[in-house]
Amino acid sequence: MNTNPKTSNLIPPTTYLIPLLLFSLLLFPLNSSAQTTQFYSLEYSTGTLFGASHNFVEQYSWRGGHFNGQIFLIDNVAVGFKLGFNNYYSDVAARVYDYGNGLRVFANTFRYIRKAPFQIGAVGHLFPNRMVKPYLGVYLGLCYASESVMFQDLQIRAENYGFIISPELGLFVQFGKNATTGAKLSVAYNYATNSYKFGMIEFKDLQSLNVNIGLTYMVNQKR
Repeated sequence: MNTNPKTSNLIPPTTYLIPLLLFSLLLFPLNSSAQTTQFYSLEYSTGTLFGASHNFVEQYSWRGGHFNGQIFLIDNVAVGFKLGFNNYYSDVAARVYDYGNGLRVFANTFRYIRKAPFQIGAVGHLFPNRMVKPYLGVYLGLCYASESVMFQDLQIRAENYGFIISPELGLFVQFGKNATTGAKLSVAYNYATNSYKFGMIEFKDLQSLNVNIGLTYMVNQKR
């Protein structure tokens, strides 16, 4: 792996995705009688980083969790919120790191990126009255992140905040026609403006793709 991370100059995919997703929400037919008022989900979250942040932490992360909810305005359109945490980690083999100003380090390094976003968004459901309920959402919010590098007993750590935007595609599966519980599966692309620089390690944004699976509790359901 190149010890000098590269920062991508490509336009983030959200530049094209977000207008399309927002427009697609307008295509859902509206109905004033909501079948299910609220969904609340607890999820296990996995994911991988993209761009220059992937050069910093390459390994796939199995450490994460999310809590989210949706409150329906009408049958197939809801407002939602998401709280989450993901921990990305890599163990990098020993090598020489040259950080300038005479600082050269030969060591095995442990690298971490910890991300905790809070977001709100709009969600459109294709078939809200069926047991299998696909949905499409767009979330915006604030992302806290911490980045750290450990050289044996030395740790260098930074903290920052950024803006985050996340298109999400998901699926609810109700456990029965009148059940108030179900399973949820979702995939979300996240683009955050958090940046980090230490010596030759640098990235100007934080991009990730997360796969989430969990349980959902549904309340105020008409029967």
